[in-house]
Amino acid sequence: MERSHWMDNSRREIMNEYLQFKRTIQTRVEILEEAIQEADSHGMIESAAVARWHKHLALVKSSLQDTLLRIAVVGSVKSGKSTLINALAEHDLLKRGAGIVTAFITRVLSDNDVGGWIELKTWEQALDELNAVVRAMPAFQEEDAGGKPLDIRVEEDREKLRLLVEKTRVEWLQRKGSLDAGFIILKGFLDGYGSLASSIGEQVNRLILDRDSLHRHQRYVGHEGPAVYVRDVELHYPFPWLGEKVEIADCQGSDSPNPLHFELLQQYLLGSHFILYVISSRTGLREADFKLIDFIKTLRMFPQTTFVLNVDLDVHTSEEELQGQFDRVRSELEWVVPNPRLFSFSALHQLVGQLGANAPEKERRRMELWREDRKLAEASENGFASFREHLERRIGGQRARILLGSGLSRLSMVAGSVLDTARVHRQYIARSPSAIQDAARQLENRRPALRGTLVTLANAISGLNDSLRREVGDTVDRYFDPAHGRIVRETLEMVEHFAIDAHTREELGDHRQVLRQLYRFYIEFRQSLSRYLVERVNLRVIEFAKTEEASLKDRLNRSCRAFWTLFAVAVAEYRRDFAQAPTPSGAADEPVEYDWPDDVKIVPPAFSAFLDREAIGRGVLLMKFGLGRFARFIGSLRTHVSRHQDLLKAEPQREETVAEAIRLVKAEAGAELLRAFQHYRDTFKTVFLFRMLDEATLHLLEEFRTRAEMAQMDLADLLERREAEGAGLQLKMDAIDRCAAIAEAMVEELDELRCAVNPECPLPEVPASTPEQERSEPAPNRASDEGA
Repeated sequence: MERSHWMDNSRREIMNEYLQFKRTIQTRVEILEEAIQEADSHGMIESAAVARWHKHLALVKSSLQDTLLRIAVVGSVKSGKSTLINALAEHDLLKRGAGIVTAFITRVLSDNDVGGWIELKTWEQALDELNAVVRAMPAFQEEDAGGKPLDIRVEEDREKLRLLVEKTRVEWLQRKGSLDAGFIILKGFLDGYGSLASSIGEQVNRLILDRDSLHRHQRYVGHEGPAVYVRDVELHYPFPWLGEKVEIADCQGSDSPNPLHFELLQQYLLGSHFILYVISSRTGLREADFKLIDFIKTLRMFPQTTFVLNVDLDVHTSEEELQGQFDRVRSELEWVVPNPRLFSFSALHQLVGQLGANAPEKERRRMELWREDRKLAEASENGFASFREHLERRIGGQRARILLGSGLSRLSMVAGSVLDTARVHRQYIARSPSAIQDAARQLENRRPALRGTLVTLANAISGLNDSLRREVGDTVDRYFDPAHGRIVRETLEMVEHFAIDAHTREELGDHRQVLRQLYRFYIEFRQSLSRYLVERVNLRVIEFAKTEEASLKDRLNRSCRAFWTLFAVAVAEYRRDFAQAPTPSGAADEPVEYDWPDDVKIVPPAFSAFLDREAIGRGVLLMKFGLGRFARFIGSLRTHVSRHQDLLKAEPQREETVAEAIRLVKAEAGAELLRAFQHYRDTFKTVFLFRMLDEATLHLLEEFRTRAEMAQMDLADLLERREAEGAGLQLKMDAIDRCAAIAEAMVEELDELRCAVNPECPLPEVPASTPEQERSEPAPNRASDEGA
């Protein structure tokens, strides 16, 4: 009980670190606003400067609103991803043990307003998907391929689907001993039709869930029938220890047989901030895990990835056995992941303990058995507590870094500008009218030069945009060049060398089944191509994208340093003769460097999305056309079946015709891929690299404009303010002194705060748990946790 109480206090401290950081910034904004307001009430600061400061302080306030952080929960099928999310929510929220048919990701948004929604596909979307699956089924009769699309709303078509599903089941069991993913999808369409037909229409139907009906989402997500009609799911449930605007996504299994699932997983990971990788202790790491881990490596997200060994306490019945599995998994992870953060616990043990009497009776009985080995149960509980503390620190640190890059930097700039202005005004207010007039005239005369420098910088940044656009455009063109681009060449070689197994060749040699078997070959070929595009081409393209993103950032920052030199000289010239009022750290003199915003993700599109999935029908028609003379040959063969000499002549002709048909299939696929690469090349440049470049250069120009604004001062009205004598003048001077003192103290404090949350500062790692570890001491009270 004492340990539990300590852990609760520790969690509250972790949560309070980030909230305290936010409150610190909020309080400093209010203090600075009051100081500015007091100086303005005495008429000591020009109205333009006051308006400028208030505008930027308002932007600081808006940056205090939390932005959405995405956490992807990934792993193989049945590894316990949903159970882990339920344990984090302390509620049996998601359907556990759901199938692998769902082509969507269930997202849970941390929100005190419990509810959510389920979006159902339109009839157009559902029927398009159904017919695409039907056309890809080997059991689908070749002569029906060009017929009218099936409409599940028609009883006759539903009967055709039932026959197709049964035929597929029998054929796949006889031929391969396993069922195709298409079979599961078609069966889902049939099973779910009766209950959902009335809810689907010509427009997307969003079913709203509230606190009382939230559990109904399991009916749609956890069963294969309704799931195939679902377009998207978002649930809202409180995670008080995480704060609001945290999205936890239950992603498809990495070993799903459907390549579309892995593609959706790839796209979600591209936009995520953290990854929780769940490994079942029953199976350990498998081939599919290493495939996904390799993709995470390509994303360069190992620092943002936390691994969880989800322990099955029915399998591992002693602490020593569990320690052995932990060591084995960690050792295998270290083959590919440097210093992996691995935590070990039973998510189900944690969840059942949280549910208490509300847990299913069977699981309560299992809990009683688990608790008989108190040492093992405590090891799991401590492992979960350590994991949760680690996750809290990571999220708090990420929030702090976002504030550091937006609110804190802007607040420092405003405080520095206030201090600079207050010092100059305090310096000149006691001087003679002529001295003030001379100073005002000097500043006014130098303002055009500063503005001219901004125009020069704008032209230079525009020129940088143009040159980098040409440079990255040329790089992308070379990468996707049909003749010399390695990725295009290797993909086309894969098409060219795609092997036909001996059984298929044997079936193709049978003139009675050749058309059907050739169509089967076509379908299986396209399925293999789809897997290759998702698992290999997407991976290579994303790796290329990350390399170009890093190169673009480096080029921008090198150019920034050159631009900054020009800008700093202009500002120094503008302030010449005002050097007695040095500009503090945090004002307009702080160098500009560009980094991609943590709260905005610009991601490359998936290449596989550009493969024309509807090309099957067109390909089959083309294949029929190309096999016309082969069909005539078969007819001739049947006519002369009794003539041995014709048969001897026919055998080579038959082999040649089959080879020609295969070449036709591959040529059609190759041509389609070339079109897809050309389309993707242009889209990759436009929606990814060019967009990133445009946003970066616009940001740089705005940064220089803001700093130029902060650097400018106006003493033209100071003479009027100087007219006060005696006590009146002293009051104004005291107000200026107070404003300067507050701004100076704030600049120093914000610099210290910036260092405290700077991810570049080395911080000790939060130790991962092992089954034998006791709880470690809390990490230092630093908002950033590990650098990510």
